[in-house]
Amino acid sequence: MSESIINTADYIRNLRTNGKYAFTIDDLVRDIPKPLKNIRKNLDNLREKGDIINVRRGFFAIIPDEYKNMGVIPVEFYIDVLMKYLCKNYYVGLYSAAMFHGAAHQQPQEFYIISEKPRPKTTANENYLINFIEKSNFPLFGIEKKKTDTGYFNISSKELTFLDLIYFEQTMGGFNRIVSILEELAESINLTKMKEALKNDFPLSVFQRAGYIAENVLDNTKLATVFENKLAKSNPRTKLLRTSGEKNGDKNVKWNLIINTEIESDL
Repeated sequence: MSESIINTADYIRNLRTNGKYAFTIDDLVRDIPKPLKNIRKNLDNLREKGDIINVRRGFFAIIPDEYKNMGVIPVEFYIDVLMKYLCKNYYVGLYSAAMFHGAAHQQPQEFYIISEKPRPKTTANENYLINFIEKSNFPLFGIEKKKTDTGYFNISSKELTFLDLIYFEQTMGGFNRIVSILEELAESINLTKMKEALKNDFPLSVFQRAGYIAENVLDNTKLATVFENKLAKSNPRTKLLRTSGEKNGDKNVKWNLIINTEIESDL
């Protein structure tokens, strides 16, 4: 940072000139020759003017003029910087990943991040909500890089997004909330990439449910066959289709599932 920058407002303008939307208080202490108490006072003034928001303790996002009315900028502009600041492996997932893949409408003011354990606390104010959802066994396959105006961020592939939505079905509000997204994703899923995504450490029940849905709800026999082949040598236990549902229903022998809910697509 140039030595000519002696105040916080100039520092932030310089960041924006260089295509950056985020900074930490540690950056300011390192680069601005002022006492910390003065820097904090500057930050308070900039927050009151709507020039910045305090996303997390010690981490700030810059609100350029074109976003002032919203009081927030898209999370993807700074999520990679934030997760590096938090020292967490992550990827944009679930509804948010589906949106970027063209398989879901914009979830207003809500963003989903899959994180390694322990997950960061949910970040929210009146203008936005970042949902952090943790995975005990962080995926090794199916995480891609997506380019933005500010760099790159990690995102689940269509194939990993498909599996995650089924894995987190209860958190997402049930199968009838996600089935239309699954259907849109399935239309352009790459079967080779799905086979790769299946190498991640999911419970077998995810593949059972995915196979049943692909075959009986989405009418996608090629995709169903990928899950059938994955399960061929596994001898999975009988599971409920909907994990939180009633424990009775007809049994689907092929997928070893008790069909305790009806799944209907809106498409």
